[in-house]
Amino acid sequence: MSNFNKGEWSEIYTILFLLIYPDLVIANSKLNAIAKDLYKLKEIKRTDSFNGVFEYILKGNDVEIHNNDKLEYVISLIELNENKNKILQAINNAPSGDGAFEIEGIDGLLYKLTKGEKLKAKSLSKEDLEAIVHDFRLGRDADLKYSIKSSLGRPATLLNSSQRTNFLYSVEGLSDEQAAEINAIDTSSKFLDRIKLIEKYGGVIKFEKVTDEIFDYNLKMIDSKMPEYLGNAILDSYIKNEKNLKELFLNSNQFSDSAFAMKKLGQFLEAVSFGFFPGKKWDGFNEVNGGLLIVKSNGNVVVLDLVYYRKEVLNYIIEETKLDTPSTTRYHQLELSRKGDKHQFTLNLQVRYKK
Repeated sequence: MSNFNKGEWSEIYTILFLLIYPDLVIANSKLNAIAKDLYKLKEIKRTDSFNGVFEYILKGNDVEIHNNDKLEYVISLIELNENKNKILQAINNAPSGDGAFEIEGIDGLLYKLTKGEKLKAKSLSKEDLEAIVHDFRLGRDADLKYSIKSSLGRPATLLNSSQRTNFLYSVEGLSDEQAAEINAIDTSSKFLDRIKLIEKYGGVIKFEKVTDEIFDYNLKMIDSKMPEYLGNAILDSYIKNEKNLKELFLNSNQFSDSAFAMKKLGQFLEAVSFGFFPGKKWDGFNEVNGGLLIVKSNGNVVVLDLVYYRKEVLNYIIEETKLDTPSTTRYHQLELSRKGDKHQFTLNLQVRYKK
């Protein structure tokens, strides 16, 4: 039997839901419906890293499944709906956490949909799903690419931590003995405690740079000061013991007004949602052009649409994201080391949805 985690089951669930309910529901930033007559789904495409291109094409009350341009199966919407309900019930009944689990009686459908494999996207791809829809405003079909975000499992990360997402800071005014004392702190709140002791000893902390050249390039593609904006926000998150990204970004930097701050934060979050990965040089364009498919906690799937309602998408990702604390040991965060007449340390950036 297939053994997937909640996120992987949610992706399969999303495909089934959209095929059964092809009149896509467009939502606002609060996930309330604002349009139901904008797009009608005709086909879903996805590229599997194991088996190539799958197409799920709506034909009346059936769905044709093509793999690499070859028709392989025809499944009724009734069968899809029965399995959709099984998946939703199993996800809701599964233990909390990231563990994988099986769903009895669904392997036959999974083999038809995915050859029994997980929905593995192309490497370094922001796209989870490609949809051919009829756009009623334009009166023609459109090819839209989406990312999937599910509220059924653990909150997803928007930007994963790695060695590439390190931010470097300098500290003036500390002796080597004081630095060693600070590094020795190993409490459950050691980052906050180390910052407090730096301040107690009169250490002056200053953001220096993003350590990875490619990630730095990508951030500066958005704004030349974006590394500094984020660096100040990350530092303040530990000084203030606060994770609200919106408030940190706004209050940790000298902006002319809040509208300017939210414009910049929205550009950053849009870019990491739909545009770039930290380790790949970015051309400044989004890979995903359709927006977000949101699986709500009640099982309904709604669309946050980048084409006509981009402002709603940006409002959602601004309000619904936070800074997260990566591994306290893997990235050697806030470990002071001597650099010339100063000390230095790194902090790591990770952004997660709130729910």
